Amino acid sequence: MDNADGKIEFMKIKLELNNKEKAPVKKPYLQKISKITLAKCGIEFLAEKNISFSVAFVSEKEIKKINRIYRKKNVSTDVLSFSEYGKKEEMEKEAELFLGEIVMCYNYIKKYAREKNMDTKNEVANVFSHGILHLLGFRHSQKMFFIQKEVVNSIK
Repeated sequence: MDNADGKIEFMKIKLELNNKEKAPVKKPYLQKISKITLAKCGIEFLAEKNISFSVAFVSEKEIKKINRIYRKKNVSTDVLSFSEYGKKEEMEKEAELFLGEIVMCYNYIKKYAREKNMDTKNEVANVFSHGILHLLGFRHSQKMFFIQKEVVNSIK
């Protein structure tokens, strides 16, 4: 559904937040990033869906362990995405979409932002948007990174 601004309005986005590390990131901020990312990703059929996913903030030790188990990489990282769908076509068939889980490490994001002299809140938006795009089946590409940049610019 389009509103007067021509932006896609979603029926419902449900975000489950497990903030184990007490990261100073609030659920409404993540919901805002979610809506913007989903609106800018170019997947039209999402506008007709009830969408949900879960987000967990974990320690560097925990994300390193998860990365080692699932990606065979023994390093900490900023975000890991675990999609419920292999292809976008599978998502089209469902009225209710549980996209999957995003695991983030706030301390890793904060350190990276400081090293690069960036705003931590904007880097959280960038990383979270990146995770959502992976849930939707995006692979690293110019299009993916362009969408992330647009999301960050939209929340400033």
